Amino acid sequence: MKHLIAFFFLLAAVQVQAEEREDSLIQQRCLQSLADFTSYAKSIYTDAGKNSRGDAVGYFKAVSAGQSNEDGVRTNLDIAMVCAFLYNYIEFNGCSEFNLPHGINKDNLRQMACSALRYAYSTHQTVRLMRCTDGKYWGTYQDELGQWHHQWESSLWVLSMAFTKKFIEDFDGLGKEEQELIAKLMASEADFQLSRPIPFGFQGDTKAEENGWESNVLAVAWANLIAHPHSPQWQEAMIRYGFNGYTVDADANDTTMIDGKQAREWYVGTNLYPDYTLQNHNYFHTSYQNVVMQEQAETILATYYLKEYRPPKLHQSLTWHWQEVWDEVLSQLALADGELAMPNGNDWSMFLYDQLPAYAAMACIKRNPDALMLEMRCLDQLLKRQHTTPDGSYMLNPDIGPRRMGVTAHRVMMTWFLHRLFPTEDLRSEKFADDHRNGMTDYLKMGAVIPSTWQDFRQRLSKTKLFPCQQIVRAISEDRFVCFSWSEGLKNATGIIVPNTVEDTKIIIPYKYKGTGNFLGCYNNAQTRLSGKPQFTTTDSTFQVRGRLMAAGGKVAQDFTFTADAHNAVVVEYQLQGNDTIFEERGGTVAVSVDPFTKTERTLYYEGGQFVSDGSQLRTFHSNWVNIDNRIGIIAIGENNEMAFGDRHLINSIQTARLYPAYSNSPRQASQVKRKFYYFTGQTAQETQQMFRSLRSSSIP
Repeated sequence: MKHLIAFFFLLAAVQVQAEEREDSLIQQRCLQSLADFTSYAKSIYTDAGKNSRGDAVGYFKAVSAGQSNEDGVRTNLDIAMVCAFLYNYIEFNGCSEFNLPHGINKDNLRQMACSALRYAYSTHQTVRLMRCTDGKYWGTYQDELGQWHHQWESSLWVLSMAFTKKFIEDFDGLGKEEQELIAKLMASEADFQLSRPIPFGFQGDTKAEENGWESNVLAVAWANLIAHPHSPQWQEAMIRYGFNGYTVDADANDTTMIDGKQAREWYVGTNLYPDYTLQNHNYFHTSYQNVVMQEQAETILATYYLKEYRPPKLHQSLTWHWQEVWDEVLSQLALADGELAMPNGNDWSMFLYDQLPAYAAMACIKRNPDALMLEMRCLDQLLKRQHTTPDGSYMLNPDIGPRRMGVTAHRVMMTWFLHRLFPTEDLRSEKFADDHRNGMTDYLKMGAVIPSTWQDFRQRLSKTKLFPCQQIVRAISEDRFVCFSWSEGLKNATGIIVPNTVEDTKIIIPYKYKGTGNFLGCYNNAQTRLSGKPQFTTTDSTFQVRGRLMAAGGKVAQDFTFTADAHNAVVVEYQLQGNDTIFEERGGTVAVSVDPFTKTERTLYYEGGQFVSDGSQLRTFHSNWVNIDNRIGIIAIGENNEMAFGDRHLINSIQTARLYPAYSNSPRQASQVKRKFYYFTGQTAQETQQMFRSLRSSSIP
């Protein structure tokens, strides 16, 4: 058994000598990132005394430090897992692949991981050796009367516990009683999944994500507890939960053979719309679109690494509809820096690059060259953001504090594992065939994955894409990515324009505000409402959206046209109808990042000159055009036009200013407001000025 465990780690010694391949480069970067993170981890670790057995315990402090909720438990176990992983890696391989920060050594890692693991299992409902800091226990359990008490998401946290246990166990071992307590905990969490129907639903609140993490705990229990009488049931449930992640209506009649049954026999219900898009938090959310794939990949990893005397097997049910989700959704929204566009904005930290392990899963398991290219770019940005912090944490100003750090570290570690267990090298070689021979025949037919180029990827996806179920449309040209979203769940209409160069992708960021956001602006700081249905018109490379909003608290109609044309322009036109007086016009708004991760100051060029601003002070200026950093040009047609830049706020963990191409605090009648704006990417200030002069004579006054 020992040599099977060691295989996964000892592959680190097998490097390609002539030229480092993507696998080794990605793995090395992930390892160093996790090592750097331990400085932050140590800073939030606290001893918590002893449990009732007399074992020393501790935890990694979340905002809810040591408490029984997601914030407390998930944070503790994610960071414990990373510390245990690094400790294990050092023990197997030494420390030549990475450097630990000053003041951190392998004994620190071991002590923190062991104490945090003990705190976690000691405070579980099935163990009860001590209470959490809020006086409660955590987890799902069955009481003496046979009634189940379920804690939402607790099964997800057990995955991190299982990996932590394994990393520690490989070298130090765990006492028999500790092993029995953790086994009891795992069995309880897994048995609950056998006691209930598998959930499903797609409108507003998908169950795809939840089914993904439920498959995690079932994999953990099945892989760890082979002799348990429920083991066959856990395996069956793991497959069924895993399959019912990315499900669509058509699966109810699909006769494809998957893991010994027809797909329709595994199918329970629908979690995706017919166009393979997904909704959570009541709107289309690309983080949730990709996280299902991450969770299913982690189930696959668990069945490989945690297994006891069981040959590896790639369950096809766990990759069901990965290809369709990739082809129809994820790849269609990928930006030049590896980020996934957020057409509806975001409701947590922006620029997390949390799709990293989803890219790794597609690259390593599905052998997708586009995913490998995007993964490498995504990792670049994730590490760049980590380098803005002094302590190895992954971002400044996180939305949920240490929990965000733990989740990010978890994903970096799983990315490493995917490249270790399913490398993108040629698997037909004798080296990999020997180690993967059982149950992997089809997988071993795969050759090496060579990352595609951005230009080739962009050209293959250049056709305009409409997501009809979400009322989202996007177009990609040589210079820019642009999309528009009409979200009835979120009750918001907004757009985004992103240059197709890595260094410029984060100038204009996703933004939503009281029913609108980028491009359409707002009036009187009042809620804007959607009215009726928009009209989408598309060609191979362009699109146009016509719609109506009710602005100024519903008192004024705003009829608009949003056009992405074939000449690298986004054109926004609108006219207000109504007699109510309008104050505080903020027309054509775009949100501009002014953050240490992106750029803390922006240079704005306009008809009267230029200025540099961090957005902390609102500055107004008269001009019909403005250019940001000689990269993005905006033109406003109209006489005596006033613009403004400022209103900086922390939005989704990014310092963000607002640029208002039409700005006014003076009272005006709604019927007098008629606007037309042009937005260009990859344009210098001089080019913007020249473009304004050529457009002026043919545009509305």
